[in-house]
Amino acid sequence: MGDIEHLPHALLLSGPAGIGKRLFAERLARRLVCERTTACDACRACRLATGGNHPDVLIVRLQEGKTEITVDDARALNQFLVLTPHLAPRRVVLVIDADRLNRSASNAILKTLEEPPAGSYLLLVSDAPARLLPTIRSRCQNLILPRPTQEEGLSYLKAHSLPDPEALLTLTHGAPLRALAWPQDAPAMAKRLFASLEAVALGRESALEATEDWQAADMEIGLTFLTEIAAALTQVTLTGTVALDWRVTQEERLRALAARLDLEQMLGLWDEALEARGLLAAPLDRRLVWDRLFLHVEPKG
Repeated sequence: MGDIEHLPHALLLSGPAGIGKRLFAERLARRLVCERTTACDACRACRLATGGNHPDVLIVRLQEGKTEITVDDARALNQFLVLTPHLAPRRVVLVIDADRLNRSASNAILKTLEEPPAGSYLLLVSDAPARLLPTIRSRCQNLILPRPTQEEGLSYLKAHSLPDPEALLTLTHGAPLRALAWPQDAPAMAKRLFASLEAVALGRESALEATEDWQAADMEIGLTFLTEIAAALTQVTLTGTVALDWRVTQEERLRALAARLDLEQMLGLWDEALEARGLLAAPLDRRLVWDRLFLHVEPKG
């Protein structure tokens, strides 16, 4: 990262989910407080920061049961940065999922961003920086982290002894940390879900019968796959093109399924899956959710 003294005091780390932005930010924080300014992982400061116990490093994230980072969190951040450092020559705050800052919290940190206390650093991490207030984005230097290459992602996953790292990496669009967090049978689950949609669209199964197979499945991952499938079907219908991931796996089946559905069905499936994903934190009637989803691809008439 070059000379640490030339690092901007407010840095927005953005990029796709699951590529390691948070890990990068945590290592940068360790470098800022490291006794050797190298993130050596050996000195007392690095050991404390790694364990989440360094008195000059604060991590702000969503509180359990909350959907936003609140103004109270922002005020605690401001108060932390104006204090004199205990061990390190500087104080560092990491804001994980910074796009979850609500408007009051965002406004509360504006003055800190405009006039940062001497020796203070604010690292904001976000998968969706467009959700941040423009006034926040304009006061940070944006560092966009790219996806790792295919070779890098595969190397990382193979080091964790996964059974089908290439399929997992394809499913997560090259995001190895996201792939690592998914169950190892995720590729098989995606194929099975696509087969269920085919069976309903072809009239071999009813929506109710397909629901019986899926009501006990991982809802979050299942809905993720459904939104991907619906998006790919819509792309084929509107543009005639197929995304690279589908060309590698099952382009022919995707085009055949798209030919069985009309645009209203595809968009309905997509919209329903996205709406259900937004309600995952609330109690859901799984049977009803899956039934409504599969109904979108039942043959008409």
